[in-house]
Amino acid sequence: MADLAHRNASLDDMKDLWALMRQTAADIPCSIESESDQERALTEIMKCCTAEFSPVILDAKRNVVGALLARRDELDWGLRNTETINVSLAAVSASHRENGAFKVLIEAILKRNAPVYVEVKTGEAQGLAAELKGCGFSVTKTEDGAELYKWEPAAEAKAA
Repeated sequence: MADLAHRNASLDDMKDLWALMRQTAADIPCSIESESDQERALTEIMKCCTAEFSPVILDAKRNVVGALLARRDELDWGLRNTETINVSLAAVSASHRENGAFKVLIEAILKRNAPVYVEVKTGEAQGLAAELKGCGFSVTKTEDGAELYKWEPAAEAKAA
C-alpha cells in the first residue's frame, strides 16, 4: 500500500479513467460496447471529475489504477440542502485489488461525513461488496440485478 497515493479526480484524468473503465468493465459489470453506452460512460466520468467528490488511486508511476466516481445527490441538495454522495462507478485494476486500494478509496470518500450510496450490480467481480461491508456500509435495498449499500456518518460527526 505504501506505493499507492490518492487524490481527487480532475478532468486531466479522463483518459486514464476511461482506460481503467475499459479494463475493468467486465468486473464492474457495465456495458461500453455500443457508441451510446460509451457516450453515457464518458459523460458520467466527466461529470464526476468536475464534482470534486471522486477519489482516485495512483501507482508509483502516477498512473490511475483505481477510482470511486461520485457526485452529490442533486435532489437532496436542492430540496433539503443536505449533502449526500452517490458513487456511480467503483473500479480498481486487477493488479491492485489485493493492495487495499478499495479501502483507501472508500475511506477518502467517507471523510466528507455525508451519507454515501453505492450500487453493486450482480456479477460484480472486484470484491466491492465485501469492502463496503468492512467499512461500515449496510445493504438498504435489494433489487433484481443489484444491491444498494449505504453509509451514514455518526451523529457526532454530523454535528462537528
